[in-house]
Order: sequence, then structure tokens, then C-alpha cells
Amino acid sequence: MNQVELEQLADQVLSYIRKKRKQIFAISTLAKKLKSESFDIYKAAKILKSWGYGLKLSKSEITFRHAADTLSATEINFYLKTKIIGQNLISFQSLKSTNDLASQMAAGDADEGIVVTSEKQTLGKGRFGRSWYSPEKVGAYISIIITPKIPLEKAPGLSIMTALAAAETFEKYCPGKVKIKWPNDILIGNRKVAGVLTELYTKNNKIDYVIVGIGININQKQKDFPQTIRKLATSLRQVSGKKINRAKLTAEFLQHFEKEYKSYPKSQLGGSLKRIRAYSSLLGQTIILKTGDKSLTGQAIDINKTGALIVEVDSEKVTVSGGEVTVVKRP
Repeated sequence: MNQVELEQLADQVLSYIRKKRKQIFAISTLAKKLKSESFDIYKAAKILKSWGYGLKLSKSEITFRHAADTLSATEINFYLKTKIIGQNLISFQSLKSTNDLASQMAAGDADEGIVVTSEKQTLGKGRFGRSWYSPEKVGAYISIIITPKIPLEKAPGLSIMTALAAAETFEKYCPGKVKIKWPNDILIGNRKVAGVLTELYTKNNKIDYVIVGIGININQKQKDFPQTIRKLATSLRQVSGKKINRAKLTAEFLQHFEKEYKSYPKSQLGGSLKRIRAYSSLLGQTIILKTGDKSLTGQAIDINKTGALIVEVDSEKVTVSGGEVTVVKRP
């Protein structure tokens, strides 16, 4: 078996022994059940130990002792309670970009709801061609394939819908401190804790599929961030003061996402606006908004059900569906 096949086998072994802590499993029995060779089962168990799982391991037996801090598919599924989103979940130790892989899969007619996660990204993507710092073992880097049955003009709200799902997930860990910076950033104390990147693909002027990506800073300490972003970024651990189970939080986010997405095709953000407005970091603020080569300055006064930001400029209301926002600091 090559390394990828052994990692897949490791996940299968884990799914079998995960719920049976302290039970002794004969490697020969696992080999029969998983239609593999005993020496491959042993190698897969060694991989599980390298991922941080507590196993008592010999050449003939395996005993599960404790879980690891990992984003393996089996570990996330242990906490997951969804019907579609994440029911097919593919996890990796390292990828260039979860969005890129998910897009390749979707282009090959992959099913809606597939989720790709990675322990780290070497070329993590942000908006406007920027990079997303994606170190291993401290964050979550997640991409979801969706195929919404909506017209193109209703797609922009998917970013803030995802941001809302993230904000409500984080609220449990940092109550009263989470904000959404329209259209796609989640902030705590004016520092970014997560960012959403939605990439839309069309065919015959209709939505073919959408890749919804999110990077979440979970267990970083301040010193873990590069100096260039240390004053701009934060993590849930820094704010809550507690190390967080990343697999559990990922599962919780996917559950919130599924709930919001289920109602989106019918009402867009209609049923979510009250919560979105409450989380908004922009409403009531004077902002500079750049869209392409254009720039406008005004007061952010509302967000509508399509996810557009409504800005009052010289007593005129302007509706904007996308762009980059800077809050004007008061003297």
C-alpha cells in the first residue's frame, strides 16, 4: 500500500475501534473485517499513533485509549449530526488548497454536501488573491461542495450565510464577543478569527456548483501568528482561554451551515436577517467601500435578504453586493 492508501486504511481502523475504548482488538480480526493484510493494519495503527491517538499496540493487538487532536474524517464524524453536509467527508494531512481540490471534485460531478478538510494548507486562499495562513494542528480548513437551485443573482448572500453559521458556532466559545464584518469575515475584538471564500462556477448562465471555503483560527497562541498579521488575527483559544476540540467545533460548524443552507433557496437570508444584523460590525459605522476601481464613502445602514450592504451616501441609499470595506476611524 502507498501512503495515501495507508492513511485511508488508518481512518477505517479508527472508525471501527473509536467507540470501543479499552477493548482489545486482534489485528488479524481487523484485517479480515477490513479485507486487508495484518501488516498493513499494523502500519495503519502506527499512522494513527503519529496523528496523536493513544493506542496500546503490539504486533497482534490494538487497544484504543484516547482520541487525538486531529481533523480526520472519523474524528469529525464522531460528533457530526447532519443529513447531507459532511456525510461524505474527506480529510487530508496536507493540501495546497481545500477549495481547489473540492472544485476539481465538483467538476467531476461529485455529490452535493461533500466536505474536504486538511490539517494544513500550503497555498491557502483568501479573497482578492490573498493567502490564508494555514498551519497544522491549530486551525480548521474546510471546503463544502453545494449545488444551490437558485438564480445567479441570489448567490452573493451565500458568503454571509456561511459567516453567520460560523459566528453562531463561535458564540458558544466566546459569548457576546463575535462579530461579522460584511461580507465574509468573522471577528473577535476587531481581529479576524475566520474568513469565508465562496467560489461560484457556472454553466449556460446557471449555477453549476459553489465551493464554500472557510479557514478558522482555533488553537493558535499569539506567538503562533507571523509578525505581519499578529495584530490583525486572533484565535478562539486566545479569546476563550481554553484549548478547543477542533473536530467537535468543525462538526458544530457543519451543523449550523446545514441549518442555514436548508432554508436559503426559498427565503435567502430572510429568516436570518435579525441575527445577521445583530452580529454585524459595520452597521451604523462610516465606511469606505471599494468595488473594482470604484470607491465610495458613507454610512452602513442595513443588510438585505440578498446579502447586499446598503450604504447611505450623501442622503442617497446605495445597494452593494460585494467589495472590500474599511471602517473610517473617528478622530
